[in-house]
Amino acid sequence: MSSAIRIGLLRLADSAPLIIARNLGIFERHGLDAELIVSPSWANVADGLVWNGLDAALIFPPLAIMTALGHRGREINLGPGIPVSRGGNTIVLRGPKVPSFLGGDFTTGQRNFQIWQRILRRRPKLAVVHLYSTHFLILIDFLRSIHADPEHDVEIVVMPPDRMIDALGSQEIDGFCAGPPWGTEADIRGIGFIVTGSISIRPGHLEKTLVTTQRWSQSSPALSQALKRAVGEATHFCMDPNNSAEVVRQLSNSLANGGLALPPEATAQIMPGHKTPNSMQFDFSALDDDFSINWMTQAMQAQCWLTPANMTRLYELGWLTPAPIS
Repeated sequence: MSSAIRIGLLRLADSAPLIIARNLGIFERHGLDAELIVSPSWANVADGLVWNGLDAALIFPPLAIMTALGHRGREINLGPGIPVSRGGNTIVLRGPKVPSFLGGDFTTGQRNFQIWQRILRRRPKLAVVHLYSTHFLILIDFLRSIHADPEHDVEIVVMPPDRMIDALGSQEIDGFCAGPPWGTEADIRGIGFIVTGSISIRPGHLEKTLVTTQRWSQSSPALSQALKRAVGEATHFCMDPNNSAEVVRQLSNSLANGGLALPPEATAQIMPGHKTPNSMQFDFSALDDDFSINWMTQAMQAQCWLTPANMTRLYELGWLTPAPIS
């Protein structure tokens, strides 16, 4: 039985456990021949899962759910996988900083948004990493919290997270919601400012989970358990603040040298244990439905992404429990 596994991921700091597991020999020690495939976009990751280009992926639940339901061409069996990270997403706006949008009541937030719009002199264009993402849902929650209409007051576009910095700097976009370290990098460069993020909108929400295709997981239950142990070991390594310098070094290395070419200063600032409110939380604990998944599926239903039949299918796949009584 082959121990090979192809895992898709993007250039994000919360990919750290997989980089650490490969580079420090954790996968190998658990009997796994893991190939990490750095994809250019989340659409590529989803397509890889559906069309046999990947055996697994580090992915946010909304996209995993919609992929399982057939929104990339055909249905596949994807369960909730292994929890890896929580929170860490930030909402960044272009231009000079205005008072905190969430620092006061709704009226204050709405007024600050209008001030920012007048500075731009155009309808703001805000980027998210994918339509079916925690980032989109968090951005919608933020806009509604300040009484901004997501359909009329802004234009929302999709863009890979590692392209957002250049797009913000060139004024192609006016803001974004993305995972770490890109919001912090925009702030360091002075091309945008962090308004809020996961910590205020959905504190502690599940962000990334490692899902595997049924064809791979059923090929060897023993390998599935080995993968869980390896990811757990790497996640605990990343959670320890004493290891942050090594994690940053690994993530900052070039792609050719086994890293993700992430900006080191920004990456260091969002490591677990750092005092910034936007620091990452790696988490290998069991999923809590109400805390981790239910708010997402409720928000996805509100966006008309999920039908009652889809919800039944999610119970069958293990995303929601207990199963409904027929």
